[in-house]
Amino acid sequence: MQIETPQTLTRIQRRKALIRSQIIEAALQVFVENGYTKTTVQDITSRADIGHGTFYKYFKSKQNLLGILADDLVASVDDYIKPKDKQLSVRDRIYYGAVRILEFFVMHRTILLALREAVMVDKQLEDQWSKIHESLYKRVEFDIRGSMKRGYCRDIDADSVVLALTSMLEGFSHHIMMQPPSSVDIDLAARSLTELTYNGVFLNESDPHAAARHH
Repeated sequence: MQIETPQTLTRIQRRKALIRSQIIEAALQVFVENGYTKTTVQDITSRADIGHGTFYKYFKSKQNLLGILADDLVASVDDYIKPKDKQLSVRDRIYYGAVRILEFFVMHRTILLALREAVMVDKQLEDQWSKIHESLYKRVEFDIRGSMKRGYCRDIDADSVVLALTSMLEGFSHHIMMQPPSSVDIDLAARSLTELTYNGVFLNESDPHAAARHH
């Protein structure tokens, strides 16, 4: 299958791609300024400096536009937060996951904030939000249940631990994406979340190399 690049697209295709990007960028800007609920298609077209009819050549509605952007996030979140290095220590694996989850929420804060507001009034967008939550839950579940099978964890209920850790990561991610990007220290936050998780869930002897690696 041939992958289309800017060089292989025709002039008309490049023009369409440019207008589509222009509409999306304008929509995200207005979502931030007005909020998703108060934003109208007219607000988006005015910001994008295009005609009303042009918008509908690319998107059915503002709901459709946000839904497409959310679908892209759903498709990318699992791969983004999945550790690429299978040889990481327990502590490093937790840290890596925390960093990637926080990075994901900060990088896509504009879309996620709009989506979070949208699901309060638009039930059709709930599915995308739920799928993002499910990806986080499955990532935590995979790591915790795998560690429990290896005897690395304390004698605690797996379901409760997975739910608590997912809620902690997701809740902090929601908090951190509300802050100005320049004020966010992802590394510091990830290390704090890692210590809370490691000290609360794992046995001290489960990762003998981690202590040396972090000193």
